[in-house]
Parts: sequence; C-alpha cells; structure tokens
Amino acid sequence: MTPKTVLITGCGPNGIGHSLALEFQLRGHFVIASGLNDTLLAPFRDLGIETVVLDVTSQDSIAAAVGLVTKLTDGNLDILINNAGLMHIMPLSDTSISDARRVLDVNVLGVLAVTQGFLPLLIPAAESGKCHSVVANLGSVNEVFRPPFFGMYNASKAAVDALSTTMRRELIPLGIKVVLLKTGSVRTELFKGAIGDTRLPDGSLYESLRDWIQGRKMLESGRFVEGDEYARRVVDELLKSDVKSVVWQGGLATLAWFLTWFGWESMMDGAMIKGNGLNKLKRI
Repeated sequence: MTPKTVLITGCGPNGIGHSLALEFQLRGHFVIASGLNDTLLAPFRDLGIETVVLDVTSQDSIAAAVGLVTKLTDGNLDILINNAGLMHIMPLSDTSISDARRVLDVNVLGVLAVTQGFLPLLIPAAESGKCHSVVANLGSVNEVFRPPFFGMYNASKAAVDALSTTMRRELIPLGIKVVLLKTGSVRTELFKGAIGDTRLPDGSLYESLRDWIQGRKMLESGRFVEGDEYARRVVDELLKSDVKSVVWQGGLATLAWFLTWFGWESMMDGAMIKGNGLNKLKRI
C-alpha cells in the first residue's frame, strides 16, 4: 500500500489520538499529530511523528496549521481524523451555559471548521489517483445510549452524527469519503479532562446523588477496551478502499449498533435510570 498522509486532531498522552497516531506510524504512514500546545505534543516528536499546534476553536490557529501541513505534505492530505473533543459530566439542570457552549464549540463546530480548513488539501489527494481521501469524525455510542449526566456531551455527539451524514453526501462527489467513528468505551484520559467543575452546586436537585455524580461511579461498570486495540481496528477500517460510512468500535459498540435496529427507547429508560443511580434520587 502506498503510504498515506494522516492528520489527527486532539492528540495528547494516553488518548485515542495518541493510539491512532502510533498505529498509523507503525504501518508506515506519514502521520501529523496536532494538539493544543507543544507540551502535549512533545511525546509524539520523541517518537519521530510530525506535530502541529492546532486549536480547533480558533480560525487563526486552523489557518496556521493548514499552512504548516501544506508544506509537510506537499499540499496532499489523504486522511483527516477529527478527534479533538471535550467531555462534560453534569445534570442538565446544573449545567452552565458557558460550559455547554464550550462543548459544542469544540465537539461540533471544531469538526466543521477543521474540515473546511483542510478541504484544499483533501481534494488534491482525492484527485491524485489514490482512489479517495477520507474525513473521519469521532462520534460516540453516547449518542445512542444518551446516559444521564452526560447531556451536553450526548447532544454534541448527536450533532456530529448529523453533521457527518450531511458532510458525507456533500463531499463524496469530490472524491472525499466521510466516516463516522461510533466509538464505545475506550480506556483514555478523556474523563480526566472533563471541562467545568464536576462538583454539584449547592441546592442541586440531585443533592442525594452528589457522591455518585462527583465520584463518577457510573463509569465503574464501563466495558472499556484498550486504546491500542481500538486503534488497530479503526485503522484497519480506514485503510480499506471500500471504507464504511459508519464504523462501530469500542466497548458496548456492538450493543449500541444492535439497539439502533429495534424500538429500544422506552426499554432503555429503566436501565439508564437504575444504572445511573436515579432510582435512589430523593426530593429536596
């Protein structure tokens, strides 16, 4: 296989971006890891991976990154992986609007802004006889399960789903395939980077569940897969000539796929209420 040029956003230590970058490099592809600052990217440079500082919420940062990547790739980008994202854990009634906007800015508008910025590099790659270029967007099975206390994260991933579907239909005539990575539980540091204060505010309607929410006990039963295992399976899919439009990988991904084919909405309500401690909620 001819080596591909690959750009991955949201790279940092022990994250999905890190695992994907290592897997692509292991297979002989030219990888560019991007992240918020040089400190986060230092481990990638130590491994011989090219790096670019990129804040997906800044048009100036995106423009600068496009310039650097253009030089590194001679203006041809085969695969763009929109991996940058924020986690947010808080009941919706206690979620600050500023935090909500931040989640949507990174998780949704960041995908759009970065894809727009790099289209001038993706189109030449598609026209160069390499069959097609690929945009892969990190989705989540949270968009299917919609667990309590992850409201804004769930909403952002539902938006990424819709965005990816529309993007796929608009870009395929240009030779660009858009893939939605429906990602299940992967052992990363995403939850450590959850934005905002995860402590419930005084007077919260969920005071009786304070220890449950702040201790993130809903994560204890998660069926996590290791990052390197997830990366191997995803890279296998992205390198196929007939790449699927939706790729399901990670813990509980198969269950989420199964549930999308059946009338599961009301059935899941009881499981989600009990599984997230809401059956123990006490009125204040």
